[in-house]
Amino acid sequence: MGRLLLVNARIRTFDANWPEQGALIAENGKISYIGSDYNVRSSYRDGDEVHDLEGRSVFPAFHDAHTHFYHFAIGLRRLSLDDSHSEHNALQAIKGTADRAKPGEWIAGRGWDMARWKLTEWPTKASLDEAAPNNPVALSAKDGHSWWLNSKALEAVGITKATPNPAGGIIVRDAAGEPTGILREKAIELVKPFIASPPATAVQGGLRDATVQFQTLGIASADVVAGAMGRDTEMEDAFRTFQAMERVGTLGIRITMYFPAYDLDRLIACGLRSGFGSDWVRFGGIKLYADGSLGSRTAAMLAPYEGTKDTGLEVISASEMAAIVKKAAENGIACAIHAIGDKAVRNALDAFAAAKPASDAFGLRQRVEHAQCVDPADIPRFKQLGVIASMQPCQIMADIDAAESAWGAERSKHAYPVRSLISTGAVVAFGSDVPVEPADPRRSLKGAVLRPKEDWTPWNEAECISPWDAFLAFTRGSAWAAGVEDRAGRLVPGCRADMIVFNEDPIEIPTRRMADATVVMTVIDGKVVFRKK
Repeated sequence: MGRLLLVNARIRTFDANWPEQGALIAENGKISYIGSDYNVRSSYRDGDEVHDLEGRSVFPAFHDAHTHFYHFAIGLRRLSLDDSHSEHNALQAIKGTADRAKPGEWIAGRGWDMARWKLTEWPTKASLDEAAPNNPVALSAKDGHSWWLNSKALEAVGITKATPNPAGGIIVRDAAGEPTGILREKAIELVKPFIASPPATAVQGGLRDATVQFQTLGIASADVVAGAMGRDTEMEDAFRTFQAMERVGTLGIRITMYFPAYDLDRLIACGLRSGFGSDWVRFGGIKLYADGSLGSRTAAMLAPYEGTKDTGLEVISASEMAAIVKKAAENGIACAIHAIGDKAVRNALDAFAAAKPASDAFGLRQRVEHAQCVDPADIPRFKQLGVIASMQPCQIMADIDAAESAWGAERSKHAYPVRSLISTGAVVAFGSDVPVEPADPRRSLKGAVLRPKEDWTPWNEAECISPWDAFLAFTRGSAWAAGVEDRAGRLVPGCRADMIVFNEDPIEIPTRRMADATVVMTVIDGKVVFRKK
């Protein structure tokens, strides 16, 4: 196999020990040399693939630290309400799908959003019954923490007036106690076993399209985290599928998997430890849920939501979470804990503190996922405990109004405290949370650097970070979170030849335009997988 030569370039190594250079050589999937343009051109051999970049900048490829990649791929073959601007608009799409479906066939989809629809009350089964009278319908909200079902779906699942709320979940009911069709948090686990995965051909097509989308955005690797609080059969399918694709050479991005905590005993019994696997498919650890979400007002808070006595929902008790984290750590398995509210974040940090001796013994990369609201007293604890803040600044723009309404202006000053965390020396890793948000990394860069309101004024400007720090969080920070910092996130000899070329340097152009910089080439494992025409 020939070598890849990038010449007439500006190589941003993202390594303080290696200054910028003008060219590089990649072979056997790794960078073998970086240096002057003259030296690289002079080393040309027959069969080498040479790309003159005409002075463009080369960056390490993005590593998305928080995705639901397989669910995203499957969702490309299911009903999407991401673009629906009202309940009426969504119901039209649902009706169209139902009209094409066989009677009794499940209709599954996602993407409805109360905030975007400007609803003050939850939608109900009644409107779904009218749109799809002959089919059970189950639709996940944009954030995945609430599901909307029609009467046929409730009947198929067996949810009635007499069904109790599961621990950590809510079946929303009307004044008479009848289920309205909305399930929140762990209650959604009652439905998932009834929804079959799409046919194999649809899954393969979805994975192909999702991979191409990631590659065109410059994403070479992704952490795939469980989206279920119980058993996640789709994650099991995903692990098998990714391994099969790796065997035949069709897996186009590198994957690190985080299974639900539900699987902990099985994982221990199999002897799996974090880091097991290959450079393409690795086992990262387990995923726990400490609370819900801001949008569903189930994020667990230290003080009540504005104008209420409600403090959200602890999906799992602090003591149970600490026991799971300790057990996992003692068996060499890292934990990624979903924690959005400040109380949930504190509970997660307390659990990691109790498990720190075992975590340190195995060198585990313990992570808090989201960390959307952090009490100031807990900011230094991330660095002290060696806990990674895995954050998705792409959500900042959409959350400004929701945060200030739910948490109030003063508490919202501690929302998405990216700069505060970085200033302590804590590792911050960026991701997209796709399909909750679009996969495009530039949206997270924009959110972290600008935190723009609609008028472009920054929301809590003190938490804005530099473009350089934002790129570090989406490359080196994410590589550290996945435990591959020795071979990813930098462009130096010995590291993976995963890199991207921009049409203009996003660090040097005006910050308001940085999200306009376009990926014109993506290289993964030393191969050009995307080149903009």
